[in-house]
Amino acid sequence: MSTKARTMAMRRQMVRTFKKHQLTLQLDATEFLEGTLIAQDVPPEDLNDTLENIAEGYVAREGLSIVNRARLEVVLESMQKWTHHLHEKPTQNPLDPHKSQQPAISSRHVEPRSQQPDRHSPEFIGVMDSQEDGDRLRLDSMRDRINEMETHDGPYFEHENGHHDFDIDMNGNSQGYGNDMAEEDDVDITEMLHVVDAFQMPRWGWSSDIKTFTRVESAAKQQNLQYESHANTPGHQTSTNQLLGMAEEKTAMFRARYQILLQRIMRNENFAPPVFTGGAKKDQYLKLTPLKALKGRCGERFLMFGMLVQMSSGKYSLEDADDRIELVLGNSQNSAGLFTENCFVLVEGQYTDDNVIIVETIGLPPPELREESKKVFGNIDFLGAPKEMRSEEQLKVISEEYEDISFVILSDVWLDQPKTFATLRTIFEGYSNSTLPLAFILCGNFKSNPFLFNGLESGQYREGFNTLAELIAEFPTMATFSYFIFVPGPNDPWGGSILPRPKIPDFYTAKMRSLVKRSVFTSNPCRIKYCDQEIVIFREDILNRLLRNCIVPPCGDVVIQKQLVRTILDGAHLCPLPLTTRQVSWAFDHALRLYPIPDALILADKFEAYNFKYQNCHCMNPGSFPTSDYSWMVYYPASRRSDICQIPKPAR
Repeated sequence: MSTKARTMAMRRQMVRTFKKHQLTLQLDATEFLEGTLIAQDVPPEDLNDTLENIAEGYVAREGLSIVNRARLEVVLESMQKWTHHLHEKPTQNPLDPHKSQQPAISSRHVEPRSQQPDRHSPEFIGVMDSQEDGDRLRLDSMRDRINEMETHDGPYFEHENGHHDFDIDMNGNSQGYGNDMAEEDDVDITEMLHVVDAFQMPRWGWSSDIKTFTRVESAAKQQNLQYESHANTPGHQTSTNQLLGMAEEKTAMFRARYQILLQRIMRNENFAPPVFTGGAKKDQYLKLTPLKALKGRCGERFLMFGMLVQMSSGKYSLEDADDRIELVLGNSQNSAGLFTENCFVLVEGQYTDDNVIIVETIGLPPPELREESKKVFGNIDFLGAPKEMRSEEQLKVISEEYEDISFVILSDVWLDQPKTFATLRTIFEGYSNSTLPLAFILCGNFKSNPFLFNGLESGQYREGFNTLAELIAEFPTMATFSYFIFVPGPNDPWGGSILPRPKIPDFYTAKMRSLVKRSVFTSNPCRIKYCDQEIVIFREDILNRLLRNCIVPPCGDVVIQKQLVRTILDGAHLCPLPLTTRQVSWAFDHALRLYPIPDALILADKFEAYNFKYQNCHCMNPGSFPTSDYSWMVYYPASRRSDICQIPKPAR
């Protein structure tokens, strides 16, 4: 049978199997499943059983009749994880300082999860990569396994009076007090940490018709899928890391920012009109007026929302989805925030006969707590991290129980300076003799001067990482069990001056990846999913850039660091700068969004270190490691606090 005939037979079998389970395959899901089956080399005699298991697993996990690619990826990923879980006998490692024993939730035996594949390795990032032993997917009993996990409430049993059946001792080991709690299940806290690259994040767009977010693909990827469909090569996978994007994505980028903020504003209690508009309550809310509705209403005051734009004449205007109007900013009073071109603002002012707005007040859109956003869009996975089998409430309990878990954060780790290595050795020695951090977050620049693309500089840059790898390897426990997360800076290779920046090329980091088991090289910005928390890391000297490009002077009675954080979180974007100042990839602008507001925000900046909380988001800046007398920051996710640390100077 020819390849084309086998492909057509496979498609017919897929449609028949899913139709039998009352499921409808969308085109993207069909192509993805077909490519996965081909990649896994499923023989024809096993095709029917494999498809049956996948369909049953989808029904058990999702319970929806429409099968799209996003949901199918999640189901296959979970089924692959449990395939490892059921068929591979894990080996216990009693030396792992991040592992503890917790009582099982059922009398049925649950195998330890300590040997699941590393979610941050290149083998795991691609969904459904083939296993090392070459075996095809073993999906038997997946539906029973998923149903078994969904019948339990979490990693512990809670009585009606609220007391738990176990407690945690000072070493992180659980002690059970239940009557019939049978066997124990390994809980490896390192499995709760996932690093999400900016180029792996899903892209969501606001749909005004159905008032929710829908999954969208970039224009470049849509063209690739159309080409693959016409070329009849469904097994071929085209990279989506196309940094430049298509021309239409530039306007789509600003339109998406506008729509996300507008829907958030309209759900704010101050902007929501009352149900009954009669009586005194009709004027007790703020009403936004579209710019196209200003015509013929001279002399009236309006509240408007839009993007600040500089016109060719040098004057500034406000632009929304339908129109644009000139602004007179001379006598405006601004609230706390740093207002630059291309940022989105609320403007209150008077409309004049000259078709301009004399601005009285300018401010940022009101923020929305993460909890409020998740109440409305809790079913949408904005982050794209691997799915957890536990609920958010259970993950929160686990996070709070591990009080000693910490993240060590350093910025500007210059690997061409001997003093850097001497200080790092002292830091590593201190942590190796006390409580070992779960992760070291090392941000660039990893060179004191901008990187020049020549043979000499390239060799020196690589040698810096080799020396650091050898230093970490001198502490075997740390090199084995702690994560080392490397985030590139503005002067590191590769990616030019466009955000988001891709990870440092593998050519420079081969020795680090071989000597340090849990080394992760990721993009800038990137995200960390730890238990129930989302942590955003952004290495950029953003404060100075914003101050240099302010349209109106900053508010003088608010600390400048807090104005920076308010600008970023209220505007729901990491880089609210004009594209002429800081280039942003149109196709991956969604990776810079801050919606919902994260639990923690790390703005690694040259500015002095600070840490405070805004809108329940813990915001921090570790400062520049070499220029701040080699200080760093430690974040404790259990208590959601951070400390600025420094090596004590010897007494004279």
